[in-house]
Amino acid sequence: MNVEWVDILVANGVLALGSVLQAATGLGAGLVVVPLLALISLEFVPGPVILAALALAWLMAWQGRTVISYTGMPLLLGGLLFGMIMGASVLSQMSLERLGVLFGVLILLAITISVSGLRVRLTPATVSVAGVLSGFMGATSAIGAPVLALLYQHQTGPVLRATLGLLYFVSSIVMLALLHLAGRFGNNEMILGLTLLPGVAVGYLVAGYLSPCIDRGYSRIAVLLISSISAGLLIFRSI
Repeated sequence: MNVEWVDILVANGVLALGSVLQAATGLGAGLVVVPLLALISLEFVPGPVILAALALAWLMAWQGRTVISYTGMPLLLGGLLFGMIMGASVLSQMSLERLGVLFGVLILLAITISVSGLRVRLTPATVSVAGVLSGFMGATSAIGAPVLALLYQHQTGPVLRATLGLLYFVSSIVMLALLHLAGRFGNNEMILGLTLLPGVAVGYLVAGYLSPCIDRGYSRIAVLLISSISAGLLIFRSI
């Protein structure tokens, strides 16, 4: 593990910030967390950050367990599995430098999806396609949330958070298993992921107090700007 302790401390701060911004804006924390962590060190993504986010996903699902929507869930999970297998296969064959470019491009794609304003109906076709795309993006860059959020955007806030929390939790476990088989998640990545849990915990606890004080409009713009600039820098640094 070639990561300094100061990098781990900064990474925990980034995760805490991401959790607060997610509560304030509704955008996935990964949009701002993943590019910033990748700029600190590419060793943080995708495995360690997926492991850290696993705890947050469980909390989201457990908190809203009574309102989870299971509409289209089997098809979606099937699509997620197929996409994750594809993503893990691609990841196992790429160098660290090329991964930086891939992360940057997928982050920009996730940002585009988040601001597109598209309205997608829940049909077997859209659910399957969304599952494959989300699974691929999640396994390769730890950012599959915008696709799923687009799919469930018609749901109320509590239903959306709980449903996505369950999907993140289940898919994250599968992603980590596939990344392990692809040689991208071992003991070092597991230890690194565990060191990020304090940031997730602090962010989750603080978010409830700070989110009402944060202007959602400006915060959303800030998240998108930070994510776009970070993704651009990541691509530039990796070329």
